Amino acid sequence: MKKILNTGHTRLLHGKIKYMLCIAVLLAFAYTVTAQTKSSKEEPRCGFNKDLMVKMNQNVAQNIKALRAAGKLNFLKSLDSKAAAAPVLFRWPLTTNGYRDFPSWHIGNFVDLNPATNLTLNYNCYSSRTYDGHTGTDISVDPYSWEIKNSGFVRVVAGADGIIVDKHDGENDESCGDNFDVPPLDFLCTTYPNNQGNYIVILHNDGTTASFYMHMKNGSLTGKQEGDAVSAGDYLGTVASAGCSTGPHLHFEVRKGYINDGLGLDDVTGTVVDPFANGACAQGTDTYWIDERPYTDPAVTALETHSSDPEDAYTDQCDKTLNLYYDNSYSAGQTIWFRSKLRDWIDGSTITYSIFRPNGTLWHSFTRTNISNYRSYIPVDQSYAVTAFDNAGTYRYTVSFNGKTYSHYFTIGCQADATLVSAVTGHKGTMVSNTITSTQTITAFSSNYIKYMADGHVTLNPGFFARAGCRFVANTEGCNTSTNKSAAAATATTETQSEKIISGNPLQNGVLKVYPNPSTGIFTLQYQNTTAANATVTVRNMYGQVVYSSQTKTNITQLQQTINLTGKPKGVYIVEVNSGTKKLSAKVVIQ
Repeated sequence: MKKILNTGHTRLLHGKIKYMLCIAVLLAFAYTVTAQTKSSKEEPRCGFNKDLMVKMNQNVAQNIKALRAAGKLNFLKSLDSKAAAAPVLFRWPLTTNGYRDFPSWHIGNFVDLNPATNLTLNYNCYSSRTYDGHTGTDISVDPYSWEIKNSGFVRVVAGADGIIVDKHDGENDESCGDNFDVPPLDFLCTTYPNNQGNYIVILHNDGTTASFYMHMKNGSLTGKQEGDAVSAGDYLGTVASAGCSTGPHLHFEVRKGYINDGLGLDDVTGTVVDPFANGACAQGTDTYWIDERPYTDPAVTALETHSSDPEDAYTDQCDKTLNLYYDNSYSAGQTIWFRSKLRDWIDGSTITYSIFRPNGTLWHSFTRTNISNYRSYIPVDQSYAVTAFDNAGTYRYTVSFNGKTYSHYFTIGCQADATLVSAVTGHKGTMVSNTITSTQTITAFSSNYIKYMADGHVTLNPGFFARAGCRFVANTEGCNTSTNKSAAAATATTETQSEKIISGNPLQNGVLKVYPNPSTGIFTLQYQNTTAANATVTVRNMYGQVVYSSQTKTNITQLQQTINLTGKPKGVYIVEVNSGTKKLSAKVVIQ
């Protein structure tokens, strides 16, 4: 479906474009009660300990030595092997291939800092959330791990600039259960490199620190090879469960001591470091994160509506399917099932869910309490029947948790079109089956979050303003095309090229790809052509003003470039590549 966003008096949004200009959180809706017992299953994990990593570390060290001899580690030329290099700081190694109002991950296990066998200790002085000898951080995906694995919605990205020094692909990515010691699957944890799954290792620009990204999806790995440079945020693959793994997650690991530590390559296999430092038992005082996440990080990871009672959780780690019945459009006589999922809800509090009618009055409300203190928790679903007396229009299902408001929208008696005028504030959404036309003004407050969802298109006429400081989203996910994005985004038939996940498959000639999109200001473009030509990259705002331009790349057939627009106003930008006689463009949203 073609996307159009005119820069004149009338602006149209078609296809899957997300148009975000401001800040705030969503309106929400309600549930009805069914007595189910929700429980948290064992966290996906792997068997990686220092013994299992020896072979891999030796291979990494050998690769580094070979790449250095071949002159492919050029950043090392400026390093004094006896001087302390600047510390490496990592961005978060996960992102999503489309916009979502909810976080899509939680930390299951940290590095085990206790060297004794059968005794564990994480950086925050707990024996839980780690396992014996664990050498990395296991990051699980939400809200439904196997559905996300299949869709490729959660992507693995480089944590910092560097050079790929080890890469392996081609392993099955459906490992599950405790395969560690049980024939015939014990080879998943004993046979190198099968036990490592599909992975990438990056040596960073201090010349001694390397990061490991493991268990990725078969065939999803970047097309870059050993010796190629990557920038922070560059696509590496998608989350899966390859190798020695009990379920979908990313094993992220940091090691030091490959070069420039005075010991020499042949004497070092890499020393594990825990990137987290803000805990009483941390091994150091300096964090390895640009923005270290807290040990307990409460959030809502899903608010959903379903047409039938959805399954609450996988029965075990090898149960890979759920019946979810996800739906956002209802009529009289139907029952709506309301679901939520929460991360790190451990304070024993009670929270209230509310469902508001189109006119803003309360339709239903209910409460839930996490009496079991599960860190990854699906409360009991609630259900309500729709009657002929219920107002037609867009309903809001909402909850406030840990100081933040989350919302999900659905419709009863879906309306075909909507014309929106005047000023609008708060959390509000409009969902229709055809078109939305707006001249609304959204004021500049972070509490304002306005959302337009139309199956056809959204027209923003002269008079429409979304003031800086609020948040505004418009998309073509109305009554009939709205989906559970975390599970379905990668297979949506209406998705456009600039929003598709960048996989390890070869680029299509003459196609410009931009990711992540939306982004926080740092994004990467990829372009390939069969004929070599000079290429120039330009980025314009929606007024046509140039906010970024690159030096001309000469005689190239392939281009990958990371652009940093951090600090620029939130909104839609146009990325252009002029290559020979071709001019390609793609939109990117800065939020």
